[in-house]
Amino acid sequence: MTSDQMAIAVVVLVAAWIQGVIGFAFGLVVMSILPRFLPVPTAVATTAVCGVCVSTLIFLRYREHVIWREIRPQLLGAAFGLPVGVLALKHLDPDPCIRILGACIVLYVLWTFLPQRAPRDDLGRVPRRWGMAAGLAAGALGGAFATGGPPVIAYGQARGLPPAAFKAVLQGFFMAASAVHVVLLSANGILTVDIFKDAAIFLPLIPVGTWLGGRLSDKIRPSLFRRLVLVALFVLGVSYLIGGR
Repeated sequence: MTSDQMAIAVVVLVAAWIQGVIGFAFGLVVMSILPRFLPVPTAVATTAVCGVCVSTLIFLRYREHVIWREIRPQLLGAAFGLPVGVLALKHLDPDPCIRILGACIVLYVLWTFLPQRAPRDDLGRVPRRWGMAAGLAAGALGGAFATGGPPVIAYGQARGLPPAAFKAVLQGFFMAASAVHVVLLSANGILTVDIFKDAAIFLPLIPVGTWLGGRLSDKIRPSLFRRLVLVALFVLGVSYLIGGR
């Protein structure tokens, strides 16, 4: 294993651990680092392959809490957004793309630090039909940068989902969207056999990361840990926004 592969392996392990703790951020963490080592399309393809595994493992842990009617409109929107994002990845210049990625990370971090009302269980905060718009935006961002989490995370919090259901719904969406993303990347020649083989090297680390994250999620205060992660993401996002690749 080369030094670059070892660095990527550490990033994948830590990102899987973080998602195991807070239920999201795998794509954001990985795509904050991987473009330093890989071309953007290769980084996106690698993140998509690993993301299927991460979301599936966490979904299995929270499957009893899933609310399918919350996932369906998001997936419908993502079905339209993902192809647009993949086409953008294939045809756009990587340097402005990485700047856009930096802007997405910065905006997401700033949004998370805005005052949030406590979740409630009646799911009455915003209409469910807004899930389609969230899925559309998440699909476009996910297709282009493998960082489609922020729109559906914002939607889930606005719906007031209880914590376990929030994680289950997110993982259900990520699992399905990532699988479709992998298919689209393959069909467009972005995810090749060689890239898949390289990505497969990191897959054994994912169960370790998600297991450790799951163990920690019930024992530590996630809010403090999440804020530390977001500060690091903010710094990386600003560096991409200012300096590009």
